[in-house]
Amino acid sequence: MKNTYKTRVYRVLLNLVFGTTAALFIAFIASIWLKSTLWFVLIFAAFLALYIRTVIIGNMIVIETDGSTLSVKKGKKIDTYRLDATSIRAKTVTSNGETECTLYLTRQGENETTVNCELIGIAQFEKLLSDLGIDGDPVTKLDTVTENRNK
Repeated sequence: MKNTYKTRVYRVLLNLVFGTTAALFIAFIASIWLKSTLWFVLIFAAFLALYIRTVIIGNMIVIETDGSTLSVKKGKKIDTYRLDATSIRAKTVTSNGETECTLYLTRQGENETTVNCELIGIAQFEKLLSDLGIDGDPVTKLDTVTENRNK
């Protein structure tokens, strides 16, 4: 059975909000020294365009599995991995309410390839891992305690 995992619209919109906020912040800081409104608009537009290009468009993917192969489509490039000849591992990190999903693929005799799966969302990422047979044990959450060394 063929399963397809695509970039989620809400993840793109969420990243667009983050990018707009960051661009406004950077443009505001720059406008402290550059008093012109034109500079504010130019810096905002340039940073937002760079953010969209690198973070959103650069990470838009479609992943397809069919039981024997895994295909990763990123832009016009399609990489196909035979599951029986590929080592697969995954990592999810949740920090401050944001979850980072990463898939690591290694063909025999080749270097490891990293696939940023943030834009497909955590729910689809977990389904993908289940399809690939990667069902790990639950992770124990660690809480750190800092000691006051100035006693």
